[in-house]
Amino acid sequence: MHAQELAEIAFLYNLVLAEKRANLKTMYEFLDRLGNPHIDDVKYIHVTGTNGKGSVCASVYSILRERYRSGLYLSPHVYRFNERIVVDGKEIESGYIVDFVRRVKPILEEIGARSRKPSFFEVVTAMAFQYFKDKGCDFAVIEVGIGGRLDPTNVIRPLASAITSVALDHTHILGNTVEEIAFEKAGIIKPDTPVVSGVRNTRAKKIIEDIAKKRGAPFYDASSAYEVYDVDIQLNGMRLRVVGDHGEYRINFPLIGRHQIDNVLVALKIIEVLGERYPLKKSEIESGLSKVRLPGRFEIKMSDPLLIFDIAHNPAASKALADTVKELGLENVTILFSILRDKDVDNVLKNLSKISNDIIVTEISDERRKMPAEEIEKYARRYFKSVKMIKDSRKALEYALEKSDVIIATGSAYLLGELERYLHDLI
Repeated sequence: MHAQELAEIAFLYNLVLAEKRANLKTMYEFLDRLGNPHIDDVKYIHVTGTNGKGSVCASVYSILRERYRSGLYLSPHVYRFNERIVVDGKEIESGYIVDFVRRVKPILEEIGARSRKPSFFEVVTAMAFQYFKDKGCDFAVIEVGIGGRLDPTNVIRPLASAITSVALDHTHILGNTVEEIAFEKAGIIKPDTPVVSGVRNTRAKKIIEDIAKKRGAPFYDASSAYEVYDVDIQLNGMRLRVVGDHGEYRINFPLIGRHQIDNVLVALKIIEVLGERYPLKKSEIESGLSKVRLPGRFEIKMSDPLLIFDIAHNPAASKALADTVKELGLENVTILFSILRDKDVDNVLKNLSKISNDIIVTEISDERRKMPAEEIEKYARRYFKSVKMIKDSRKALEYALEKSDVIIATGSAYLLGELERYLHDLI
């Protein structure tokens, strides 16, 4: 990016990043000032969940692309801000971001003078809606930021909604129990609009089903809709056979891990539900799934030494990562780790210690959000035999590459973004 583009991105990040919202009034007011770009033109699919929502969004988008002009909205980004908004495989242009931010600055100030200035995520979400409309998308797959009920994305009227999973995360915003979090995520369910669930927690599933019933929303349980056979997980991807009411799918899926199977099933069920009005051939579905790309999900960055990036920022995600490492039979693993201050670092590290004795603790550069390396180190010493603290993340990566044969960098998308930039210089 040029200096002017970086300045506009910096302006966005200087907005409030996230807050506990009481309503969506500010988001609706902001969109109204933009001409309500989220209404009518684009057909939306809306996806929430503690884990797996990014994988499901990327999968549904990749399938729809086989026939339709499709957009994808994800958060957070891993390597570049532009990753958040994609149309037909191309990230949003930096010039578009600059023009949009410049256009909305006066609107933000005007709204802020009367009530609350729109947050970072509200502005970026509105940017996505405007971009998908401007690009003439037939479909756009929208990932919820946090929760669902009060998330800025929850202004759309989708063709289908999905809830991938429910576990404890963002408890300071969503609540301290699975039931409270399920209620927040079920807030994306719209009257008479199909909802697909991949939720396996029985208490959470009951809450979601009850809300769907009250709203007259057809409920589909993806986990019980299919039989899965012949699962083969390798470092280069996963193969499986899925059988359901619509027949058999033979799937080659680039994202790795048994936890990804649930995400495949949710994506399949969404596509089958949409297929009643917008049909796709089985060959298109299989082809779309084979082309899924998603940064930071057991992503192999180097082979010698083996360097893997994975965003395992909560206990459920770290358990899934540990299970995948065990299934692949990887040994002598070194963990390179940093995490945000609001995360459950203790249980994340406890899970990661099941696959490694060695951890290198570092820090991200974001002063507002980082957990200090000294604090992480205290937790790490509870579970790891060897703990080394290198606060500078570039030096931590250099040390890991020199000393280890298998490195898994994990804990925060922010960390992976920093390490990616260093890798270009080191390789």
